[in-house]
Amino acid sequence: MAGVDLSHPPAEKLTLKDFREAVDARLADLSPEELRALLRLLASRVPSSERLSFLHFLRAPLDPSAHAALHSHALLEDISELARSLPDKAREWEDIWPENDSLGPYAEFLEPLTSLFQRAQEASERGQHPLARDAYRALFSLLEYTDDQGRGPRPEHLSHVDFPEARARYLRAVYFTTPPEQRSPLLLEEMCSLRQLLSRAHRPLVQEWLDISSEPLPDFDLFLRDWSSLLRQQEGPDADAWLREAIRLSQGTRGLRELAFSEPSRHPRAFVDLLSALEREGPPLAVLTTAQESLAVLPSSLPLRATVATFLASAAERLGQPDTVRSARWEAFVSQPTLSRLLDLRDTFPSESEREPLLRRAARHLESVLQQPHAPSGSMAALPGAEDSLDVPAHVDRRLLAHAWLLAHDWEAAHVLAAKENALGWTFGDNPQGLVVPAFLVLLSGQSLSRLPRNVDALWRQALESGTRAGAWYSGGARHDEALGERLARAYADALPAISLEPAERERLLEWCLELARKRSSTIVSRQYRRSYGKAAQLLTAAAEVLWLHGEQARGNLLLAGFREGFRRHRAFQAELDAAVGSAPKR
Repeated sequence: MAGVDLSHPPAEKLTLKDFREAVDARLADLSPEELRALLRLLASRVPSSERLSFLHFLRAPLDPSAHAALHSHALLEDISELARSLPDKAREWEDIWPENDSLGPYAEFLEPLTSLFQRAQEASERGQHPLARDAYRALFSLLEYTDDQGRGPRPEHLSHVDFPEARARYLRAVYFTTPPEQRSPLLLEEMCSLRQLLSRAHRPLVQEWLDISSEPLPDFDLFLRDWSSLLRQQEGPDADAWLREAIRLSQGTRGLRELAFSEPSRHPRAFVDLLSALEREGPPLAVLTTAQESLAVLPSSLPLRATVATFLASAAERLGQPDTVRSARWEAFVSQPTLSRLLDLRDTFPSESEREPLLRRAARHLESVLQQPHAPSGSMAALPGAEDSLDVPAHVDRRLLAHAWLLAHDWEAAHVLAAKENALGWTFGDNPQGLVVPAFLVLLSGQSLSRLPRNVDALWRQALESGTRAGAWYSGGARHDEALGERLARAYADALPAISLEPAERERLLEWCLELARKRSSTIVSRQYRRSYGKAAQLLTAAAEVLWLHGEQARGNLLLAGFREGFRRHRAFQAELDAAVGSAPKR
């Protein structure tokens, strides 16, 4: 079994139920000789260290003695024995292991632990529900063990155990071994407990119990009624998600609609579930009308309105209603302003002249948002710990505003925005200078994006990459979205040729860029921020490249010469400057 990422469910993971049904269908088509050939092929791919295990599994269905290890006393006693040995190992290595090692001396337990999880899985496979329940319960309890140093085996250490699947097997076993009248409260308690233990895994769902086996769950309809009734009395995002799932399983879209519209402020995600289900069923008109009805009742301050509006825009696009697409995308942007939604807004019009007033309007909206306190509003405070961004107000930062002004061709507004900022802090935070200055240098170069000088091009590419993180709380920790980066690059490729500057305006913006390049580079080198020497050299040389392109060789050379002389003892910076100038075109 392959290791899993506990943070998210695998995107293309096939459920065990579907996998088995597909295998059974394939085997039914094979002749005895084809089946032998298939087994020989599988055997040829078995690593040498696992050949004996492979033979064991081939014999297991025919050899009753092979099941002896599954006997309840044997499996549970082996788990208990391993649990008893953990404190002994802690005392044995008490003062030897490094403090920052969370696993410490327990590495040798990972292989036997993995084996025990496999044996518990076999018990589950054979329908030995009491044994599977007790075995998994003991194993999960064992993973909560912590010695005095805070060490112990944890789920993240067991890379060959599929914990979401193990969790589903355990909860299914609990279901089978619990009287119907006790199932709902006991399973709620178990699911909450496992939610804490496997905190990095996705939320457990009832659907996983169904997907783990083809065997139907007894009294399932009765359980869903009791389960829904219990969950309606609970609070928090987990209870809300489980209630929505229970209603979807028992009542389908009709039940989701009733839940959503009866309590829109308490169960806003029911609107998303409802629209997702309607979209899967196909008719875009049902999605469009339901999305419009949803927006009419959802609180105006709810960021989740953006997701509902996105469903509306998609349905309107399929139905050929461009005006509805535009209004829906505006609603999505206003409810939760992000760079992707700004680009969606821009794409609602085909030409730059039509886009400009809409993007100016978007920029003015962002300015008004930036003037407000950054605090969640509406019912968001009632949903702490949400697992995605549907309920989270977008963090509008000044880089996003800079994108709006630049793409709206309002370079003066972008200049005013960036001129207020500090010359440092381009990499982290929301300082718009790291976007605006490279954009100005690209514009001032007068070159197409495919013919930019080496350092101007590198600076611009870095600005675009950083620019995709506009709206992230901490840009250094945010990951670059490659698809969003390509969209952003295409947007600027369309916008830049539409800009023209008068000579006086061009000289004013150029002088500002030169002044900022001097200030930023001087600060970096004088304060000996060695890791940023390359950034300073690149910015200076990019500014010089723009001057050289316009025949101002002396001015460009003087810019670099001043830094060579002023910081001649800073050898590391001189080396970075040599490298940057060496990559520049000849002047």
